[in-house]
Amino acid sequence: MPARIPLDPKLPRDFDDTPNDARTKEELDAWWDHPFGVTRPDGSIAVRCLDGGAWDRSTSYGIAEDHDKACALAAQKLAEWLKFRERPVVHLDVKPHLVLMPQRPDDEMRVLRTFETTEEASVYMTEHYSRESAQSGENGESDGQQA
Repeated sequence: MPARIPLDPKLPRDFDDTPNDARTKEELDAWWDHPFGVTRPDGSIAVRCLDGGAWDRSTSYGIAEDHDKACALAAQKLAEWLKFRERPVVHLDVKPHLVLMPQRPDDEMRVLRTFETTEEASVYMTEHYSRESAQSGENGESDGQQA
């Protein structure tokens, strides 16, 4: 059974009209990666989450018929988003770096590995982060440590 999401929570003022990097630590702690539901006039539930999918508002995860389905939808969509967001990317600088992008606005980018060329970075990404390994959950890294 997925975690129960709150329904119709009292959100901070201008919650869906505030740049994520302008939010307080307290607001991020309370709402970042915590899905919630908003009951619509027809009784269905709009599932939303402040997760960085949008730069200034919560992300829409979709509409569910009831609370149980809203909770399942929230769990599925958040898991998919975290898998995508936690995947390292190549950052081009003087030398290409494999980086983990900030997971929330008050985090820093982490350099996991540096390459001599973009070709070397591309080969590494293909070998360690191909679609197949991403789908199976394998990623070539262990415990966030450099490979």
